[in-house]
Amino acid sequence: MDLNNKKLEWNEKYSVGVKELDDQHKHMFDTINELLDAISNNNTEEHLGHIIETLVKYKVFHFATEEKYFEEFHYEEAEEHVSKHKEFNEKLTKMKEKYPTFSVDFAFELIDFLEDWLIDHLMVTDQKYKKCFHDHGLK
Repeated sequence: MDLNNKKLEWNEKYSVGVKELDDQHKHMFDTINELLDAISNNNTEEHLGHIIETLVKYKVFHFATEEKYFEEFHYEEAEEHVSKHKEFNEKLTKMKEKYPTFSVDFAFELIDFLEDWLIDHLMVTDQKYKKCFHDHGLK
């Protein structure tokens, strides 16, 4: 199964203008693409599970990074943004309950969810903190 045409490509329009956060977003793109490769190569559920766990742990790290800056800079829309992070976590928890093992079906549903959520989150929600972060010297 060739999933190369489904791969996510970073585009500068996704940038929030903060290298640390852009690098984290790019890492999430890379991990989603790694998951697509694993499915294409018919990797084992164990391998899929490892990639998924890596993605979940990285998501926790990334959200914590953003939220640290929200607090530090007294970002006005922090509560709304954090609620989006919570919605993401709830959806992911429901998906993990639906698929008790890291099956290919789970991987596909996860990829669809992540692609839609990540692109929307980058293009809309994350863009809102750009000015606040820049005003506080974060680049």
